[in-house]
Formats: sequence, C-alpha cells, structure tokens
Amino acid sequence: MKIGMMSAWNTDSGVAIHAEAVGKAWRKMGHELTVFTFMKEDFHGEGFTGDDEDYVIRCIGTRKTNYLDPRPILAADFDIFVVQDLNMLPVESLAKIFPLIRKKAKTVHIVHENALPEEAWFYQFDWDGVVYFCHRQNSLGSVYPEAKRIHFPCFSLRKKDKMEARKKLGLPLDKKIIYEFCQRGYKPFLRNLPEELKKKAVLLVVIPLSCEFLEEDSPPSWMIIHREEALSHEKFDDYLFASDAVIFHKFQSRYHAVVSSTTFQALGTGCPILVPGQSDFFFPFKNEVVRYADIEDLRKTLVELMENGERYKALREKAEQFVKKNSAGRIAEEHIKLFNSLLKNSRERTF
Repeated sequence: MKIGMMSAWNTDSGVAIHAEAVGKAWRKMGHELTVFTFMKEDFHGEGFTGDDEDYVIRCIGTRKTNYLDPRPILAADFDIFVVQDLNMLPVESLAKIFPLIRKKAKTVHIVHENALPEEAWFYQFDWDGVVYFCHRQNSLGSVYPEAKRIHFPCFSLRKKDKMEARKKLGLPLDKKIIYEFCQRGYKPFLRNLPEELKKKAVLLVVIPLSCEFLEEDSPPSWMIIHREEALSHEKFDDYLFASDAVIFHKFQSRYHAVVSSTTFQALGTGCPILVPGQSDFFFPFKNEVVRYADIEDLRKTLVELMENGERYKALREKAEQFVKKNSAGRIAEEHIKLFNSLLKNSRERTF
C-alpha cells in the first residue's frame, strides 16, 4: 500500500510522536510512506528531534502562515492520504487542492483535539475515514458517525546500559537519579529531595533553554541542572536509561491534546514514571505509572520506590505489558485494516 501523510515529523510534538510511531511501523510492514511536513522555519513545536529520512518532504507551513507548496503532494503516488492534527495545518491552502487529492486516494483524518472545535472550517473536508484515540473524543460521533477509535501507539521496548547512558550525559555513576522532566509545558515541581535520599540520590532537573528557573550560583550537591534544546529521540531515551525514576508533573496540554504522548514515548525505556494524581492527562495509565497526591506524598513515594525493589520491579513489568499491548506495530495494523476497508469499498462501488 502507498500512503501519503501530512503531519508533524521529527519535532517535539505529540502529533509527531504518533505519526512517527505508526509511520515507521507501516514501513516495517512493507508499505510505502511519503511524509509531507512543516518547513523548518515554520513548524509546530519547540525544536527538532532527528534528521529527516529520505521519504520526508518539507513543503507546508502552519495554519498561521497558511503556506503550502502543492507540487510534491499532487505529484506523489499514494492510495491513502492521512492528515494528522488539522488544527495546526495550512487549512485554507489544503482545501484548495483537496478535491484533487480525493480523486486519486482515500482520505483519513486522525483527530488530536479533545473536543469538537467551534470553527466551521474544521468541518469543510469530506473525509473517507476519521480516527480518534479514546472515549474522551466520543463527541466526534455526532458529526462523524463512522469514526473509528484506534489507541495511541507506544514507542517500542528498548534497553541500554544505565552506566553507559550516565557516562554519555556526564551524570554520577554512584547515586540514584531522580529525573524531573521539564520540557515545553512542564515546570519543576520537586525542588528539594527528602532527607532520607540526599546522601544516596541526586535530583536531575532537565529544562529547556528558554524556561525560567531560580538557579542558585552553586546548586546543592544533591541537585544537577541540565539545560537542553529540544531533546533528540536518542537523548530523550538516554536520560531515562540513566535515571531510576522520572517525574512528569503536568496537568493539561497547552494545545488541547487528549493524552500524554510523552508517556507513550517513555514507557518502553523501563524507567518508572511518577505523575500527579489530580491530573486527568494520564488517564489511560493505571498501574503502569505511580500517582502522587502532593509534594509530601511525592517525597514519601520516592523514598519507598528507591528502597522497595519489589514495587520497582512490578511497576516495570506493568509498563512493559502496556507497551506490548499498545505497540506501534499493533496500532499501525489497526490503521491498515481501516485503509484496506476504505479501498475495498471504493473498488466495490466502481463495479
């Protein structure tokens, strides 16, 4: 099958996480994929996470600039045309060439919004198929009764030696590392380690270059601060491989996302994940993550997790089971089944 996809790609956005997971899985399955994505001077996200593959074409801008070079899209050969996250794309320009796209391919919209948008332009496209992630998007059914629910994909299970990752990142080899992830919309929450951990652990705070953080002239011995640009996939993994636990202190997305795509990306590394219990952003996860009620509960949980080997092992096992159940390969296969049904229905109507 030949698939064209208009989406974020190789950027630090949840849309790119979904697109790359299923897109690369399609290629492993033997399908052809061409990705039409944002120009490097006009994209959705904070930075780039990798180099472009030879099947990636940068020919569009964001909805704000409405830039679109239609030539690569109209000249490409594909049976299915997938659009991810319409809200961020050059909608007005896409609408002008959409009839030509529909003449040669079936069109599928993968919806990333957590509610039906108010804007009328969102509904101007006559999609052959619509895909969503979870029950929170069920309102789509009132407009798209044939919409299909397909789970958000996990990045694969992967391993790396902890000491090797630490050496690469310049981190201590003889301490427990509690990693506070603060990229993009995340802000530091834990500012002080429990007394029980200060001699045997360090708090690693990784924040973007643009993030405000009240840094001391010389941080205490139990705190390490790293400032980073957008993390590449490799460096994203390395920080998790190097750590004994990671904190994702986030309550909601700035862009109306439905789920924590970062968690779907991180689970496969085996690093235990702690999230705020009051947040509804991590609702798909149950025993795969640890929830804390407040700062005091977080401190107690960290002490228990660092000392309780059985709880640590059980948490990793649950995360591994979740990743296998929602692997990119399995989720990609669900999309292919939908694509085949659309193509089959089209052929049947032809005769």
